[in-house]
Amino acid sequence: MRRFVIPTLAAALTGSLLTGCPDRSLSKVEPIQDHVHKASIPVNLNRNIDILFVVDNSGSMAAEQASLTANFPEFINVLSTIPGGLPDVHIGVVSTNVGSGGVAIGGCSTATRPQGDDGNLQTNMCAGLLNGAQYVSDIKLASGMRDQNYSGDLGTLFGCMARLGISGCGFEAPLESMYRALQPGKNGDFIRDDAYLAIIFLGDEDDCSAKEGGGIFGDPTGSTTSPLGPRTSFRCHEFGIECDNDPNPRSFGTRTGCQPRNNSQYIKDVQPYIDYVKSLKSDTKNIIVAGIIGNVTEAHTVDIIPDTDDDTRPMVGPACTSASGTAFPGFRIQAFLDAFPERNFTTTICNENLTGAMTEIGEIIKIAVGSPCIDRAISDRNPNLEGVQAECSVADVTNPDSEERTEDIIAACDSNGNQPPCWRFISDPVQCENAPDNRAIDVNRGGASVPLGTFLEVQCVTE
Repeated sequence: MRRFVIPTLAAALTGSLLTGCPDRSLSKVEPIQDHVHKASIPVNLNRNIDILFVVDNSGSMAAEQASLTANFPEFINVLSTIPGGLPDVHIGVVSTNVGSGGVAIGGCSTATRPQGDDGNLQTNMCAGLLNGAQYVSDIKLASGMRDQNYSGDLGTLFGCMARLGISGCGFEAPLESMYRALQPGKNGDFIRDDAYLAIIFLGDEDDCSAKEGGGIFGDPTGSTTSPLGPRTSFRCHEFGIECDNDPNPRSFGTRTGCQPRNNSQYIKDVQPYIDYVKSLKSDTKNIIVAGIIGNVTEAHTVDIIPDTDDDTRPMVGPACTSASGTAFPGFRIQAFLDAFPERNFTTTICNENLTGAMTEIGEIIKIAVGSPCIDRAISDRNPNLEGVQAECSVADVTNPDSEERTEDIIAACDSNGNQPPCWRFISDPVQCENAPDNRAIDVNRGGASVPLGTFLEVQCVTE
Protein backbone atom coordinates (compact mmCIF):
# COMPACT_ATOMS: atom_id res chain seq x y z
CA MET A 1 0.00 0.00 0.00
CA ARG A 2 1.27 3.45 -0.84
CA ARG A 3 0.79 6.18 1.72
CA PHE A 4 1.30 9.80 0.68
CA VAL A 5 2.92 12.41 2.88
CA ILE A 6 0.92 15.62 3.23
CA PRO A 7 3.09 18.34 4.75
CA THR A 8 1.50 19.92 7.81
CA LEU A 9 2.44 22.77 10.12
CA ALA A 10 4.19 21.43 13.20
CA ALA A 11 5.83 23.14 16.13
CA ALA A 12 8.04 20.75 18.00
CA LEU A 13 11.31 22.20 19.17
CA THR A 14 11.90 21.88 22.88
CA GLY A 15 13.33 24.42 25.28
CA SER A 16 14.26 27.82 23.94
CA LEU A 17 14.44 26.70 20.32
CA LEU A 18 10.73 26.20 19.78
CA THR A 19 7.86 26.88 22.10
CA GLY A 20 4.14 27.31 21.68
CA CYS A 21 1.72 25.55 19.35
CA PRO A 22 0.65 26.50 15.84
CA ASP A 23 -2.75 28.16 15.55
CA ARG A 24 -3.63 26.57 12.23
CA SER A 25 -2.51 23.93 9.73
CA LEU A 26 -1.16 24.44 6.29
CA SER A 27 -2.65 21.68 4.17
CA LYS A 28 -0.25 22.02 1.30
CA VAL A 29 3.29 23.25 0.86
CA GLU A 30 4.48 24.48 -2.49
CA PRO A 31 7.85 26.01 -1.63
CA ILE A 32 10.63 27.05 -3.96
CA GLN A 33 13.00 24.12 -4.37
CA ASP A 34 15.93 25.95 -2.78
CA HIS A 35 13.80 26.81 0.27
CA VAL A 36 13.22 23.26 1.44
CA HIS A 37 15.57 21.16 3.53
CA LYS A 38 15.29 17.55 2.40
CA ALA A 39 16.90 14.67 4.22
CA SER A 40 16.67 10.93 3.82
CA ILE A 41 18.07 9.40 7.00
CA PRO A 42 18.63 5.64 7.40
CA VAL A 43 16.83 4.54 10.55
CA ASN A 44 19.17 1.59 11.09
CA LEU A 45 22.73 2.88 11.22
CA ASN A 46 25.37 1.28 8.98
CA ARG A 47 28.79 2.22 10.33
CA ASN A 48 30.88 0.90 7.40
CA ILE A 49 32.27 3.60 5.07
CA ASP A 50 34.90 3.16 2.35
CA ILE A 51 36.46 6.51 1.39
CA LEU A 52 38.53 6.93 -1.76
CA PHE A 53 40.49 10.15 -2.29
CA VAL A 54 41.44 10.76 -5.95
CA VAL A 55 44.32 13.25 -5.76
CA ASP A 56 45.81 15.13 -8.70
CA ASN A 57 49.58 14.68 -8.56
CA SER A 58 50.54 16.83 -11.54
CA GLY A 59 52.99 19.69 -11.39
CA SER A 60 50.68 22.41 -10.05
CA MET A 61 49.24 20.65 -7.01
CA ALA A 62 51.71 21.04 -4.14
CA ALA A 63 49.81 23.75 -2.25
CA GLU A 64 46.43 22.06 -2.73
CA GLN A 65 47.72 18.72 -1.46
CA ALA A 66 49.14 20.50 1.56
CA SER A 67 45.80 22.19 2.27
CA LEU A 68 43.93 18.88 1.91
CA THR A 69 46.15 17.14 4.39
CA ALA A 70 46.19 20.07 6.81
CA ASN A 71 42.40 20.06 6.97
CA PHE A 72 41.85 16.31 7.01
CA PRO A 73 41.42 16.40 10.82
CA GLU A 74 38.35 18.63 10.31
CA PHE A 75 36.88 15.90 8.12
CA ILE A 76 37.53 13.24 10.76
CA ASN A 77 36.12 15.49 13.49
CA VAL A 78 32.78 15.65 11.64
CA LEU A 79 32.68 11.89 11.09
CA SER A 80 33.41 11.40 14.78
CA THR A 81 30.11 13.10 15.65
CA ILE A 82 28.17 10.26 14.00
CA PRO A 83 26.34 8.25 16.69
CA GLY A 84 28.83 5.84 18.21
CA GLY A 85 31.83 7.97 17.24
CA LEU A 86 34.13 7.55 14.25
CA PRO A 87 32.53 4.95 11.96
CA ASP A 88 34.28 1.85 10.67
CA VAL A 89 36.35 3.33 7.88
CA HIS A 90 38.59 2.23 5.07
CA ILE A 91 40.49 5.23 3.68
CA GLY A 92 42.53 4.99 0.49
CA VAL A 93 44.35 7.39 -1.81
CA VAL A 94 44.83 7.07 -5.55
CA SER A 95 46.54 9.43 -8.01
CA THR A 96 45.16 10.76 -11.30
CA ASN A 97 47.98 9.15 -13.31
CA VAL A 98 46.94 6.20 -15.48
CA GLY A 99 49.64 6.72 -18.07
CA SER A 100 49.40 7.93 -21.63
CA GLY A 101 48.52 4.80 -23.54
CA GLY A 102 52.15 3.72 -23.81
CA VAL A 103 53.21 6.97 -25.46
CA ALA A 104 56.36 8.21 -23.74
CA ILE A 105 55.42 11.41 -21.92
CA GLY A 106 57.29 12.57 -18.83
CA GLY A 107 55.40 11.78 -15.63
CA CYS A 108 52.85 9.62 -17.48
CA SER A 109 54.10 6.41 -19.12
CA THR A 110 57.48 4.77 -18.70
CA ALA A 111 58.84 1.47 -19.96
CA THR A 112 58.26 -0.16 -16.57
CA ARG A 113 54.98 1.62 -15.78
CA PRO A 114 53.11 2.23 -19.05
CA GLN A 115 49.82 2.60 -17.14
CA GLY A 116 51.19 5.06 -14.61
CA ASP A 117 49.82 4.29 -11.15
CA ASP A 118 47.00 2.31 -12.81
CA GLY A 119 44.41 2.86 -10.08
CA ASN A 120 46.58 1.23 -7.41
CA LEU A 121 46.17 2.68 -3.94
CA GLN A 122 49.11 4.84 -2.96
CA THR A 123 50.74 4.71 0.46
CA ASN A 124 53.65 7.06 -0.28
CA MET A 125 55.74 4.60 1.77
CA CYS A 126 54.31 6.10 4.96
CA ALA A 127 55.80 4.42 8.01
CA GLY A 128 52.58 4.44 10.04
CA LEU A 129 50.86 1.74 7.98
CA LEU A 130 51.44 -1.72 9.41
CA ASN A 131 52.20 -5.03 7.69
CA GLY A 132 52.30 -3.65 4.17
CA ALA A 133 48.76 -2.25 4.26
CA GLN A 134 47.63 -0.30 1.19
CA TYR A 135 44.91 1.71 2.94
CA VAL A 136 43.80 2.78 6.40
CA SER A 137 41.42 0.47 8.27
CA ASP A 138 39.96 1.71 11.56
CA ILE A 139 37.18 -0.50 12.97
CA LYS A 140 35.36 -0.28 16.29
CA LEU A 141 35.20 -3.63 18.11
CA ALA A 142 32.39 -4.87 20.32
CA SER A 143 34.59 -4.14 23.33
CA GLY A 144 34.72 -0.48 22.36
CA MET A 145 38.38 -0.71 21.40
CA ARG A 146 39.42 -0.02 17.81
CA ASP A 147 41.15 -2.42 15.44
CA GLN A 148 43.60 -0.24 13.48
CA ASN A 149 46.13 -1.28 10.84
CA TYR A 150 48.28 1.76 11.55
CA SER A 151 50.19 3.33 14.40
CA GLY A 152 50.20 6.92 15.53
CA ASP A 153 47.80 9.71 14.63
CA LEU A 154 45.33 9.19 11.76
CA GLY A 155 45.58 12.80 10.58
CA THR A 156 49.36 12.66 10.43
CA LEU A 157 49.27 9.38 8.54
CA PHE A 158 46.79 10.67 5.97
CA GLY A 159 48.90 13.80 5.61
CA CYS A 160 51.75 11.56 4.52
CA MET A 161 49.65 9.34 2.24
CA ALA A 162 47.91 12.15 0.34
CA ARG A 163 51.01 14.20 -0.42
CA LEU A 164 51.67 12.37 -3.65
CA GLY A 165 54.01 15.00 -5.00
CA ILE A 166 53.89 16.84 -8.30
CA SER A 167 55.73 14.54 -10.70
CA GLY A 168 52.61 12.80 -12.02
CA CYS A 169 51.04 12.93 -15.47
CA GLY A 170 49.90 16.34 -16.71
CA PHE A 171 47.04 14.67 -18.59
CA GLU A 172 45.01 13.91 -15.47
CA ALA A 173 42.48 11.06 -15.61
CA PRO A 174 40.65 11.05 -12.25
CA LEU A 175 37.58 9.20 -13.55
CA GLU A 176 39.61 6.40 -15.13
CA SER A 177 41.83 6.13 -12.05
CA MET A 178 38.75 5.89 -9.82
CA TYR A 179 37.27 3.24 -12.12
CA ARG A 180 40.41 1.12 -12.02
CA ALA A 181 40.75 1.50 -8.26
CA LEU A 182 37.21 0.17 -7.74
CA GLN A 183 37.56 -2.92 -9.91
CA PRO A 184 36.86 -6.20 -8.07
CA GLY A 185 40.03 -7.45 -6.39
CA LYS A 186 42.09 -4.52 -7.63
CA ASN A 187 43.00 -3.23 -4.19
CA GLY A 188 42.33 -6.22 -1.98
CA ASP A 189 39.32 -5.87 0.28
CA PHE A 190 39.35 -2.07 0.33
CA ILE A 191 35.76 -1.97 -1.01
CA ARG A 192 33.21 -3.77 1.17
CA ASP A 193 29.84 -4.86 -0.20
CA ASP A 194 28.00 -3.71 2.93
CA ALA A 195 29.69 -0.29 3.22
CA TYR A 196 28.88 3.18 2.06
CA LEU A 197 31.19 4.37 -0.70
CA ALA A 198 32.54 7.93 -0.70
CA ILE A 199 34.66 9.25 -3.59
CA ILE A 200 36.41 12.61 -3.19
CA PHE A 201 38.23 14.31 -6.08
CA LEU A 202 40.94 16.94 -5.63
CA GLY A 203 42.29 18.52 -8.79
CA ASP A 204 42.80 21.77 -10.68
CA GLU A 205 42.12 20.49 -14.24
CA ASP A 206 39.30 18.61 -15.90
CA ASP A 207 39.29 14.87 -16.52
CA CYS A 208 41.20 13.58 -19.56
CA SER A 209 40.41 9.85 -19.43
CA ALA A 210 41.65 8.73 -22.84
CA LYS A 211 40.44 5.84 -24.93
CA GLU A 212 42.70 2.82 -25.33
CA GLY A 213 45.61 3.12 -27.71
CA GLY A 214 46.70 6.59 -26.61
CA GLY A 215 45.67 8.23 -29.89
CA ILE A 216 45.15 11.60 -28.26
CA PHE A 217 48.78 11.62 -27.12
CA GLY A 218 50.23 11.19 -30.60
CA ASP A 219 51.79 13.81 -32.88
CA PRO A 220 54.00 15.42 -30.21
CA THR A 221 54.97 18.29 -32.51
CA GLY A 222 51.43 19.04 -33.70
CA SER A 223 50.49 22.63 -34.56
CA THR A 224 47.23 24.55 -34.51
CA THR A 225 46.53 23.31 -38.03
CA SER A 226 47.24 19.64 -37.23
CA PRO A 227 44.30 17.25 -36.71
CA LEU A 228 45.16 16.84 -33.00
CA GLY A 229 46.55 20.33 -32.48
CA PRO A 230 49.47 21.06 -30.14
CA ARG A 231 50.08 18.35 -27.53
CA THR A 232 48.82 20.35 -24.58
CA SER A 233 45.95 19.94 -22.17
CA PHE A 234 43.76 21.78 -24.67
CA ARG A 235 43.43 18.48 -26.53
CA CYS A 236 41.51 17.12 -23.55
CA HIS A 237 39.07 20.01 -23.80
CA GLU A 238 38.71 19.98 -27.58
CA PHE A 239 38.00 16.26 -27.80
CA GLY A 240 36.34 15.80 -24.40
CA ILE A 241 33.99 18.80 -24.21
CA GLU A 242 31.41 20.28 -26.57
CA CYS A 243 29.92 23.76 -26.22
CA ASP A 244 26.97 25.54 -27.83
CA ASN A 245 27.48 26.90 -31.35
CA ASP A 246 31.15 26.05 -31.48
CA PRO A 247 32.20 25.04 -35.01
CA ASN A 248 35.86 25.85 -34.27
CA PRO A 249 36.86 24.91 -30.70
CA ARG A 250 40.37 26.30 -31.23
CA SER A 251 39.24 29.87 -31.94
CA PHE A 252 39.57 32.39 -29.12
CA GLY A 253 36.45 33.61 -27.34
CA THR A 254 33.78 32.70 -24.79
CA ARG A 255 31.70 29.54 -25.02
CA THR A 256 28.54 28.61 -23.08
CA GLY A 257 26.63 25.40 -22.49
CA CYS A 258 29.80 23.32 -22.29
CA GLN A 259 29.36 19.69 -21.33
CA PRO A 260 31.08 16.32 -21.78
CA ARG A 261 31.30 15.22 -25.40
CA ASN A 262 29.74 11.85 -26.17
CA ASN A 263 31.24 9.38 -28.64
CA SER A 264 34.52 11.25 -28.84
CA GLN A 265 37.19 9.68 -30.99
CA TYR A 266 39.78 10.04 -28.25
CA ILE A 267 38.17 10.62 -24.83
CA LYS A 268 35.95 8.17 -22.97
CA ASP A 269 32.31 9.07 -22.23
CA VAL A 270 31.45 10.07 -18.66
CA GLN A 271 28.23 8.03 -18.46
CA PRO A 272 29.89 4.59 -18.24
CA TYR A 273 31.82 5.78 -15.20
CA ILE A 274 28.56 6.88 -13.59
CA ASP A 275 26.90 3.57 -14.46
CA TYR A 276 29.78 1.54 -13.08
CA VAL A 277 29.90 3.32 -9.73
CA LYS A 278 26.12 3.04 -9.37
CA SER A 279 26.35 -0.69 -10.08
CA LEU A 280 28.51 -1.16 -6.99
CA LYS A 281 25.60 -0.55 -4.62
CA SER A 282 22.01 -1.78 -4.68
CA ASP A 283 20.91 1.65 -3.43
CA THR A 284 22.61 4.73 -4.89
CA LYS A 285 21.89 6.56 -1.62
CA ASN A 286 24.85 4.56 -0.32
CA ILE A 287 27.21 6.46 -2.65
CA ILE A 288 28.58 9.90 -1.75
CA VAL A 289 30.68 11.93 -4.19
CA ALA A 290 32.50 15.22 -3.78
CA GLY A 291 34.78 17.43 -5.81
CA ILE A 292 37.27 20.09 -4.81
CA ILE A 293 37.86 21.24 -8.37
CA GLY A 294 37.87 24.14 -10.78
CA ASN A 295 34.37 25.53 -10.50
CA VAL A 296 31.80 25.34 -13.31
CA THR A 297 29.54 28.36 -13.80
CA GLU A 298 25.77 28.05 -13.94
CA ALA A 299 25.90 28.75 -17.69
CA HIS A 300 28.76 26.24 -18.13
CA THR A 301 30.96 28.96 -19.55
CA VAL A 302 34.57 28.74 -20.66
CA ASP A 303 36.96 31.26 -22.20
CA ILE A 304 39.37 30.05 -24.87
CA ILE A 305 42.42 32.30 -24.63
CA PRO A 306 45.96 32.47 -26.06
CA ASP A 307 48.30 29.96 -24.47
CA THR A 308 50.68 31.61 -22.02
CA ASP A 309 53.60 29.69 -23.62
CA ASP A 310 52.67 30.48 -27.22
CA ASP A 311 50.00 33.04 -27.97
CA THR A 312 49.19 31.44 -31.32
CA ARG A 313 47.90 28.34 -29.56
CA PRO A 314 44.58 28.05 -27.67
CA MET A 315 44.19 27.13 -24.03
CA VAL A 316 41.29 26.90 -21.62
CA GLY A 317 40.92 30.05 -19.55
CA PRO A 318 41.03 29.70 -15.76
CA ALA A 319 37.92 29.11 -13.72
CA CYS A 320 39.56 30.71 -10.71
CA THR A 321 42.90 31.81 -9.36
CA SER A 322 44.36 32.01 -5.89
CA ALA A 323 47.69 32.52 -4.21
CA SER A 324 48.34 28.79 -4.62
CA GLY A 325 47.70 28.72 -8.36
CA THR A 326 45.15 28.52 -11.14
CA ALA A 327 42.35 26.01 -11.74
CA PHE A 328 40.33 25.24 -14.84
CA PRO A 329 36.64 24.30 -15.10
CA GLY A 330 35.97 20.63 -14.39
CA PHE A 331 33.03 20.01 -16.72
CA ARG A 332 33.48 16.23 -16.91
CA ILE A 333 34.05 15.79 -13.19
CA GLN A 334 31.04 18.00 -12.42
CA ALA A 335 28.84 15.90 -14.73
CA PHE A 336 29.88 12.81 -12.79
CA LEU A 337 29.11 14.47 -9.46
CA ASP A 338 25.72 15.73 -10.64
CA ALA A 339 24.62 12.16 -11.37
CA PHE A 340 24.33 11.51 -7.62
CA PRO A 341 21.67 13.99 -6.44
CA GLU A 342 21.39 14.67 -2.69
CA ARG A 343 24.66 12.82 -2.22
CA ASN A 344 27.13 15.21 -3.83
CA PHE A 345 29.14 18.29 -2.97
CA THR A 346 31.32 20.60 -5.06
CA THR A 347 33.53 23.47 -4.04
CA THR A 348 36.26 25.46 -5.73
CA ILE A 349 39.83 24.34 -5.25
CA CYS A 350 40.83 28.03 -5.28
CA ASN A 351 39.73 28.48 -1.68
CA GLU A 352 42.82 29.52 0.24
CA ASN A 353 41.82 27.19 3.05
CA LEU A 354 40.01 23.89 2.55
CA THR A 355 38.66 23.74 6.10
CA GLY A 356 35.13 24.51 4.95
CA ALA A 357 35.31 22.03 2.09
CA MET A 358 36.48 19.15 4.26
CA THR A 359 33.87 19.98 6.89
CA GLU A 360 31.07 20.06 4.29
CA ILE A 361 32.17 16.76 2.76
CA GLY A 362 32.18 15.22 6.19
CA GLU A 363 28.65 16.53 6.76
CA ILE A 364 27.42 15.02 3.47
CA ILE A 365 28.78 11.62 4.51
CA LYS A 366 27.29 12.06 7.96
CA ILE A 367 23.85 12.76 6.47
CA ALA A 368 24.07 9.69 4.24
CA VAL A 369 25.05 7.48 7.16
CA GLY A 370 22.28 8.81 9.33
CA SER A 371 22.76 12.32 10.64
CA PRO A 372 19.68 13.78 12.33
CA CYS A 373 20.95 17.34 11.86
CA ILE A 374 18.90 20.03 10.10
CA ASP A 375 21.67 21.98 8.42
CA ARG A 376 19.64 24.95 7.20
CA ALA A 377 17.73 27.60 9.15
CA ILE A 378 14.07 26.66 9.60
CA SER A 379 11.50 29.19 8.44
CA ASP A 380 9.16 30.57 11.11
CA ARG A 381 5.78 30.02 9.45
CA ASN A 382 3.80 31.87 12.11
CA PRO A 383 5.79 34.71 13.68
CA ASN A 384 2.75 35.73 15.75
CA LEU A 385 3.43 32.79 18.05
CA GLU A 386 6.33 32.40 20.42
CA GLY A 387 9.26 30.37 19.13
CA VAL A 388 9.89 28.99 15.66
CA GLN A 389 6.78 27.50 14.09
CA ALA A 390 8.19 24.93 11.67
CA GLU A 391 6.45 23.53 8.62
CA CYS A 392 7.67 20.00 8.00
CA SER A 393 6.59 16.63 6.67
CA VAL A 394 8.15 13.54 8.24
CA ALA A 395 7.61 9.89 7.30
CA ASP A 396 9.15 6.45 7.59
CA VAL A 397 9.74 5.22 4.05
CA THR A 398 10.61 1.78 2.72
CA ASN A 399 11.83 1.00 -0.80
CA PRO A 400 12.21 4.74 -1.47
CA ASP A 401 13.25 4.45 -5.12
CA SER A 402 10.94 1.70 -6.33
CA GLU A 403 7.29 1.07 -7.16
CA GLU A 404 7.02 -0.78 -3.82
CA ARG A 405 7.61 2.46 -1.93
CA THR A 406 5.54 2.93 1.23
CA GLU A 407 5.25 6.03 3.40
CA ASP A 408 4.06 6.08 7.00
CA ILE A 409 3.41 9.63 8.14
CA ILE A 410 4.82 10.58 11.53
CA ALA A 411 3.02 13.32 13.45
CA ALA A 412 4.73 16.09 15.40
CA CYS A 413 4.87 15.26 19.10
CA ASP A 414 3.63 18.76 19.88
CA SER A 415 0.46 18.18 17.90
CA ASN A 416 -0.44 14.62 18.96
CA GLY A 417 0.18 14.75 22.69
CA ASN A 418 3.57 13.02 22.45
CA GLN A 419 2.00 9.75 21.35
CA PRO A 420 4.54 7.53 19.56
CA PRO A 421 5.50 7.48 16.86
CA CYS A 422 6.06 11.22 16.76
CA TRP A 423 8.87 13.62 15.99
CA ARG A 424 10.30 16.74 17.56
CA PHE A 425 13.32 19.00 17.19
CA ILE A 426 16.01 19.02 19.84
CA SER A 427 19.29 20.86 20.35
CA ASP A 428 22.23 18.46 19.90
CA PRO A 429 25.49 20.43 20.04
CA VAL A 430 27.62 17.27 19.88
CA GLN A 431 26.27 15.75 16.67
CA CYS A 432 25.05 19.00 15.10
CA GLU A 433 27.80 21.45 15.99
CA ASN A 434 27.65 23.10 12.55
CA ALA A 435 23.83 23.16 12.17
CA PRO A 436 21.83 26.32 12.92
CA ASP A 437 20.87 26.25 16.62
CA ASN A 438 22.43 22.75 16.74
CA ARG A 439 19.03 21.56 15.52
CA ALA A 440 18.37 17.81 15.14
CA ILE A 441 15.24 15.76 14.54
CA ASP A 442 14.35 13.16 17.15
CA VAL A 443 11.74 10.43 16.63
CA ASN A 444 9.99 8.73 19.53
CA ARG A 445 8.87 5.30 18.33
CA GLY A 446 7.95 4.03 21.78
CA GLY A 447 10.53 1.28 21.53
CA ALA A 448 9.07 -0.14 18.31
CA SER A 449 11.45 -1.36 15.62
CA VAL A 450 11.25 -0.62 11.90
CA PRO A 451 12.16 -2.88 8.97
CA LEU A 452 15.74 -2.89 7.76
CA GLY A 453 16.20 -0.43 4.93
CA THR A 454 13.71 2.09 6.35
CA PHE A 455 14.52 5.77 5.79
CA LEU A 456 13.24 8.75 7.73
CA GLU A 457 12.31 11.30 5.06
CA VAL A 458 12.20 14.88 6.29
CA GLN A 459 11.16 18.01 4.40
CA CYS A 460 11.09 21.37 6.14
CA VAL A 461 10.52 24.84 4.77
CA THR A 462 13.64 26.90 5.32
CA GLU A 463 14.55 30.56 5.21
